[in-house]
Order: sequence, then structure tokens, then C-alpha cells
Amino acid sequence: MAPILWLPDAERPFIVQVDASDVGVGAVLSQRSEVDKRLHPCTYFSRCLSPAEQKYDVGDHELLVVKLALKEWRHWLERAKHPFLVWTDHKNYIEQAKQLNPRQARWGLFFAQFDFTLSYRPGTKNIKPDALSRQ
Repeated sequence: MAPILWLPDAERPFIVQVDASDVGVGAVLSQRSEVDKRLHPCTYFSRCLSPAEQKYDVGDHELLVVKLALKEWRHWLERAKHPFLVWTDHKNYIEQAKQLNPRQARWGLFFAQFDFTLSYRPGTKNIKPDALSRQ
């Protein structure tokens, strides 16, 4: 049974869960219920990587899916009343990113339009976007 989608509420914090594989990317925009404290999906996003994107390294795949998700849900995330979280399962990238390549620098300018925190979440807890990225 597919989960019921929640209507996004700009007054409540959002959580963007992302994942990338060698062939695709997937993301879920969710919000936590005040009643049961569980995450409930508002919308999903996935697509296959182009041949050029498939050549990106793992870190660029993870940043690409963040960029695509923020672009897809920009109309909700830009007007959100609270900073939002972006969960990725790529811990090494978060800890070791010291110098950006030109592509990452361009994406960084786009990311600057949003108020969010990039946070690690183990792949075992990032099931929905993982499934979407593997299409």
C-alpha cells in the first residue's frame, strides 16, 4: 500500500531526504506529524541520470540530487517559515568537502538561496529515496 501524501504546510519544518545511485536520483519531501511524531511524505521526485551525469563522482551525484530536489520544490522551500534539513547517506562527502570544483561552486550559489542544513542519515534509514534512485 502506498503512503498517503500530506499537503505541504509552509508553517512547519520540511525534511528533504535524498539519494543517488549510478543510474538515478531520488528525493522525498516530508514533514513530521505533531500527533504521531512520524515523518509523512508530501511529494516524491526521481529521474534517471544523463550519460554525462553518470560520469560524476559519488559526491557530485549526492550534490546533484540535492540541487534537483531544491529546484523541484523551490516554491515550498523558499517560502518555508523554518530552516529545513536535507538528509543524505553520503557521510564522507559532508565531512571531507574542503575545496569545491567548478560545478560544486555553481551549485553552491544556488544553495545559498535556501536556509537548510545538510545532515548525514545512514542508508538503512534513508529507504524511500534509495528506492527511488534505483528505479
